[in-house]
Amino acid sequence: MLTIAKAAKLLGISSDDVKELLLDPELPRLIFNRGRVRLPRRGLLDYIKRRTQNWYD
Repeated sequence: MLTIAKAAKLLGISSDDVKELLLDPELPRLIFNRGRVRLPRRGLLDYIKRRTQNWYD
């Protein structure tokens, strides 16, 4: 499970960009007490792969 900061580092983008990605309900995430968000690594990478394959849609 990745924090927003670790997900950003993995993808080479800013934390704000990850937060923008989180606006898409199709991005897998877990939300814990007090709104802490964690992203499953595999789910995040699969989501990015799908988005980049269909970027022109």
